[in-house]
Amino acid sequence: MGQLQWYIEGMRHARLAAVFGVIGIFSLGVVFGPLAIMQAKKAEGFGVAAQEGKILGWVGIGLFILWVLFFVAYIVLFAAIIANLPHTPYPGRTGP
Repeated sequence: MGQLQWYIEGMRHARLAAVFGVIGIFSLGVVFGPLAIMQAKKAEGFGVAAQEGKILGWVGIGLFILWVLFFVAYIVLFAAIIANLPHTPYPGRTGP
């Protein structure tokens, strides 16, 4: 493979890394983050720097983890609120 083709292939992987990183920030970071990191490593294997793709991939993974932690905390808070509601019988109902 010629040097120009080698460089073009590396640039293609670097561009894919950046695209996957941006998609990972705005959607499923757990899927697109590792893809961005993998494409960045391939680009670096071709001698092309792909630092932005790697950084965006890690940011996407981090945001996904924060979103999951927030969601779990929200569910726990909601369950705690429901558990602490006072139990009152229905109006007009007699007996247990």
